[in-house]
Amino acid sequence: MEDKNEEEKNIQYCSRRERLINCYIGPCGSLFVATAILVSGYLGSNYLKERTAAKARIERGVLTMEAIQVYSGIMRKQEEAENKLREDLFNTNIKIFSKTDTFKLNEQMLNLDIIATNFHESFNLKPFFEYMKEKISASSLSDSIYGAYLARLYQTAQTIIHKQMLILEGAGDKFSRMVDIERLKQSHGSLQLEEENLMVEGVERNYKTSVIKVNIESKEILVRLEVRTIKMNTAEVIKKTTEFWVSFFDFPMIHYVTLSYDQRCAIVLNEFTETCADITLVTFPGSLAIRGKPYYQDTIQNLLVTGKLFNETNNKKQW
Repeated sequence: MEDKNEEEKNIQYCSRRERLINCYIGPCGSLFVATAILVSGYLGSNYLKERTAAKARIERGVLTMEAIQVYSGIMRKQEEAENKLREDLFNTNIKIFSKTDTFKLNEQMLNLDIIATNFHESFNLKPFFEYMKEKISASSLSDSIYGAYLARLYQTAQTIIHKQMLILEGAGDKFSRMVDIERLKQSHGSLQLEEENLMVEGVERNYKTSVIKVNIESKEILVRLEVRTIKMNTAEVIKKTTEFWVSFFDFPMIHYVTLSYDQRCAIVLNEFTETCADITLVTFPGSLAIRGKPYYQDTIQNLLVTGKLFNETNNKKQW
């Protein structure tokens, strides 16, 4: 009897175990297998995608480098061709000024226009304009033709000044003043113009301009300029005073005053009559000047004070 009860218990235990396996463990195992397959498929898919994307990036990088090399080669050849063309153009036109007896005045004027238009940002054009002015004055022309040539000469110079001023104003600042020539004559001395403050690249300066003398015949004015700037990180004031003549042939990218912190300022003559003159003072970064490289002492001074070069900082002390 006891053996029969023990056997029934074993049968019941096995039956419960089978039900447990069939009802719980079996579905869970299937779920686990399905989850494992799903996860492995997802990871495998991401791996393939990343590998494909990495391969595509490498291919794009190779293509980009090849495109850059091709583009650089094309631009280099184009620049060489343009430089050769400009060299030929310059050499052809400059010969006209070295053979004064061969070429006529109108041909020299035309070539001055070409040189001024194409090379005004490359070198000093003032000697060419002064030469043409002397040649026009020495020529035996009627008053009307003489006036027309002079007007054309001054108009060409004003066009170049206007082009350069547009470039300098974009990165700098300016102000204009009218010079009363009659008042200057009556003063028997210098004529003090209204002072002005300008800020360029975080540096604010005070400008005091005085007109000392005027040459009506040559249309020039003698200017005294005083510039005051506070030295960086100190209370010391940097003061600079200079005197110079300003004419219609003084172009701001060439004829300028060198200031601290690798900046420049220039005065241009916009208009001149027997009674008044219109001038403009512009301050701009030294990088825009034709000879615009920082002076060694300015670079070293700025490096010692800030630990940075000029093109690495714009944090400059204000006036």
